[in-house]
Amino acid sequence: MDLAACFFTLFSTSISLSGRKEGTKHLIGVTHKPPIIIDPVTSTYVFPTVAPSSTECIWIFPQHIKDYHAIGFNHTLITFSNMETFEIDMSLASFNNQIARTSMLHMKFSQKMRIMESNFPSMNRFFPPTTLAAEPRRYYSTMLPNNEEPNDPQDPEQ
Repeated sequence: MDLAACFFTLFSTSISLSGRKEGTKHLIGVTHKPPIIIDPVTSTYVFPTVAPSSTECIWIFPQHIKDYHAIGFNHTLITFSNMETFEIDMSLASFNNQIARTSMLHMKFSQKMRIMESNFPSMNRFFPPTTLAAEPRRYYSTMLPNNEEPNDPQDPEQ
């Protein structure tokens, strides 16, 4: 699957879970318990607690997590932003790994989108252009006594 097809797949509203898993595999190489992009515009991501094919699978939306901590050896207690708590049968290490994978997916997807949007400005739907400083100089005159110009070692004209 090429990159353009992968992004089209992720943007499609009717894409299957297997297509979204394929997108995750393409971006970060994860095939076991992969995090999934639900909606790239609102940065909605989700990750499974066990294999998605399992009837025991619970999908967690990390943007709603306020706090979490271990309870015993293989359990994690999640506190959501609405202050509801939920105990899951998953070690804290596995939970942290899923959080890290989801964060990596978000970062890689954002990087790829910025690259695509810089190559195809008409696609600039998801990320507005980054602002650059208007001043090309490294020094501000207020930092020098009597507003003197600094000697810039990188400036060949001085």
